[in-house]
Amino acid sequence: MRKESTEASSNCFENFEIALPVHGKEKGEKINAEVVTTEQILDWSDSAQKRLKTELELLISVAFPKMPEKDQNEFVEKFFRRLRGDFYRQAILFRNENSELIAATVFDCGNVEYEGRITKTTYFILRAILKEYQELGLGKFISSHILTQLQPDILMVTCYQSLSLHSWVGLPKKVGVSSFEVYPRLEQTNGKDVLITVPFKDIDFVMHIFKQMFPGVINYDQERIDKAIRNLTVLMTRKNDHEEVYDFNPWEKHGRKDKLAEALGLTYKDGVVVMFKKIIER
Repeated sequence: MRKESTEASSNCFENFEIALPVHGKEKGEKINAEVVTTEQILDWSDSAQKRLKTELELLISVAFPKMPEKDQNEFVEKFFRRLRGDFYRQAILFRNENSELIAATVFDCGNVEYEGRITKTTYFILRAILKEYQELGLGKFISSHILTQLQPDILMVTCYQSLSLHSWVGLPKKVGVSSFEVYPRLEQTNGKDVLITVPFKDIDFVMHIFKQMFPGVINYDQERIDKAIRNLTVLMTRKNDHEEVYDFNPWEKHGRKDKLAEALGLTYKDGVVVMFKKIIER
């Protein structure tokens, strides 16, 4: 059962500015971030929507040059989709000092009820960033900012490459994000890497959250929903999730085997759901 969100018609947080550190410059580059829901975007004028769509098409094609065009188009459309029920979709548009769109992110929010308990949830869909800004650390900033500002009970994101996986898994080490536990992860015990996954007692709860949040992510395509749920394992890996073959091994980190991906048994066709769970102080 979905529980109505009282925030569905408004932004989660306010517009903001950041100063990205630039090597060799005393002052960082100022980036303006516009926070907007897809409902608000759909209220823009036709010309404003068309302009944003053109900007997103360029951004995503440059950020993901090897992604099939149909997938690029699907990601662009996510910024212009209404969700069913009580969930809502949020976007953040990042512009440089020349008002150029240099990054964008989109994610779904809402409350999910499970066994009489309400859980504030976020499903992170996309983070598209121009390479030069990715290298300045904008990607990790975006992820940590969303976690610290939204403070969800649960945040989920599906990763398909080592770079993305470790970018997310490493976030709890940052100041302000340490109030979350992340799964999956490796921990050192007696000099050995030990795989830590979602606790067995939480599996049904986490699966329920995924089943509630995921349909909107893929536009309520029932065939894809059924496949995703069927192929979701207790390790939160999504087996045979996509068919496109990379021209590189997505589960290698800097040319070396990714120990976390290896422990999870990931192949080039698989994804893995990374989950953040807020730590409740008792």
